[in-house]
Amino acid sequence: MESHNPTQSSGLSHDRGGSGDSTPQTELLSITELARCCSEETNKFLKQSASNDRFCLELFRRAILYRNDEAWGSLYQQYAPLVLTWVTQHQSATPILGQDGSAPLVNAAFAKFAQALTPTKISNFDTLAAILKYLKMCVHSVVADEVRVRQSRQYEDTLESIEHEPASADPADDVVSNLSAQDLWKLILEEVRSEDERVLIYEAYVHGMKPGEICRQHPRYFASVDDVYRIKRNVLERLRRNRRLQSLFWR
Repeated sequence: MESHNPTQSSGLSHDRGGSGDSTPQTELLSITELARCCSEETNKFLKQSASNDRFCLELFRRAILYRNDEAWGSLYQQYAPLVLTWVTQHQSATPILGQDGSAPLVNAAFAKFAQALTPTKISNFDTLAAILKYLKMCVHSVVADEVRVRQSRQYEDTLESIEHEPASADPADDVVSNLSAQDLWKLILEEVRSEDERVLIYEAYVHGMKPGEICRQHPRYFASVDDVYRIKRNVLERLRRNRRLQSLFWR
């Protein structure tokens, strides 16, 4: 973002007046009163005018330290437009906004912020600038996570689309797929070496599942579709060397 944006690291570092410690006055204010004062001071802050952090810091303190839903609601209402701006300005966000726009990413950013900024950590933030900088980091993290998820799904879809090779590409695969269940399991008992191999062969040749389906059905054994392909290749290589299977090649 441009340097004039007060929420950039350069702009977030200037003094805003007032300490991060809660004073008796702010502690006595209601959430509604804090939210009103915080809104006024935040508007000054974003305009780079002199502002007082203590109302916003107290609102964040109540939300994080006491998990006060009303305080969280006020913070969301106050800072959601700012978070939305950060999301839409992120260089990687445009392709992933979709029909729902930025709303899911805004919500995800606040959720990550709420989870990451624990009651223990909140004491380390004594300025509004520091807290907003942390919130912005959560936005970048959420966008990056979503980009990785989308790329992973696209990669898996690509693998699914090229999954079925001609039978002649691997004679062992062709023969195994045409064996009866009884004959297949006799071969498996000879060659299978682990539970993940047994699961893969059973799902692939008995249930006819695709690698992507196997991965989703058995995440305990397969962290990715690549693992399914790798393990399948290893099993087929051993089956290809199996004497009984070799005899089937020359029937």
